Amino acid sequence: MSKKTVLVIADLGGCPPHMFYESVAASYHIVSYIPRPFAITKGHAELIEKYSIAVIKDRDYFETHPSFEHPDSIYWAHDDYLKSEEEVVEDLVRVASFFKADAITTNNELFIAPMAKAAERLGLRGAGVKAAEMARDKSQMRAAFNAAGVKAVKTQPVTTLADFQQAIEHIGTPLILKPTYLASSIGVTLFHDKAGSDDLFLNVQSYLQTIPVPNAVTYEAPFVAETYLEGAYEDWYQEDGYSDYVSVEGFVVEGEYIPFVIHDKTPQIGFTETAHITPSILDNEAQQIIIEAAKKANEGLGLENCATHTEIKLMKNRETGLIESAARFAGWNMIPNIKKVFGVDMAKLLIDVLVDGKKAALPKELLSGHTHYIADCHLYPQHFKESGHIPAEATHITIDHIHIPQDALVGDTVIVNKSVPSKGTFVDLSLFEAFNGIVSLELKGSSSQDVAASIRNLQKQAAIHLMDELVKG
Repeated sequence: MSKKTVLVIADLGGCPPHMFYESVAASYHIVSYIPRPFAITKGHAELIEKYSIAVIKDRDYFETHPSFEHPDSIYWAHDDYLKSEEEVVEDLVRVASFFKADAITTNNELFIAPMAKAAERLGLRGAGVKAAEMARDKSQMRAAFNAAGVKAVKTQPVTTLADFQQAIEHIGTPLILKPTYLASSIGVTLFHDKAGSDDLFLNVQSYLQTIPVPNAVTYEAPFVAETYLEGAYEDWYQEDGYSDYVSVEGFVVEGEYIPFVIHDKTPQIGFTETAHITPSILDNEAQQIIIEAAKKANEGLGLENCATHTEIKLMKNRETGLIESAARFAGWNMIPNIKKVFGVDMAKLLIDVLVDGKKAALPKELLSGHTHYIADCHLYPQHFKESGHIPAEATHITIDHIHIPQDALVGDTVIVNKSVPSKGTFVDLSLFEAFNGIVSLELKGSSSQDVAASIRNLQKQAAIHLMDELVKG
């Protein structure tokens, strides 16, 4: 039987390209469409070329950037993409039609809605237009969650300072303010009380104006204000080293939610994630409560066919609160780690779903039978500030080297992979400070508790050595 063809909208985020392309190309022909060439690194571009039967880059971009070269690394794509949503949809329909694509997918949050519209016009399986819009706009998402039967929270769309002032009066504090259209916790802000809240709002509003997003990203209001969900760690875990929220990775297939894995987390820096452990050690009762909440969230959004990444707050008396759910794969290495622990290739399986629906080989319940745990862990500037290796007042650093102590590892935990910056790497701490992960580690062990303890030790004991060019504010 000849391979079917999948159109991949290539951009940042979701399942890492080193797994995604190899997994999908083994069973499908891949046509890669790159709407934002500046959002693709050199390494990503090499994978795209290696595994795709065709690669199409947005021609309009190259008309204005004829000498463009892919960057070495990217956290967030800092350039303008001026096409409207309708123009993006038309591009996707044109490319998919030309190559007779049997499915369309993307790992990028920002193209979820136009992709759903293109799939609908082509008669292909997708998340569903309205559902995709709700999964992208956090204000609409919260309204859907409140109607889905999981703990409802007060919420209000916010555009102006006056809107925010009304919201804080209506909702009270503590209050969470979220950009409705971004990802990776960018701009998410906790307001503890009203004192100074106007200035803080204006600072966040000004900061977000420096974060470019495609014109194709639409929303009713740039922010949503909502009641802060209070976690109750002690009602869920008996062990130290974990956070008061989890994520659930799964699919929605023909409108039915199918969970795969619950991920435990380690304590955050603000709202920035520090590590994910595959799978969760929570007891069966807790896991079933979480899965029921994830089911209500994703089916409540009306999603049809897509991957899902659902974040859930663990609250007092084992009540769950919905943080958010995305109609795409989780980022970091969570999807590759599921394959390493359980042997299940969610990247390939998603395309099976988009092509064949429920005929795909889907699990009947949460994956089980694991013999080890894998953690995806980042060390941030804040960790090195807390350990005294980076002065608190530093705004820029130049790295000489980083020491990862092996005696920080507990039990049979081992470091399987690590990525550390090369000598002379310059880091501007004033930009995305919490988001500048300096070190990336993959840990493996037979005990989740030992893995979590190892992460905690590494956060305290890893040492960064700086060059003389330390710049202080």
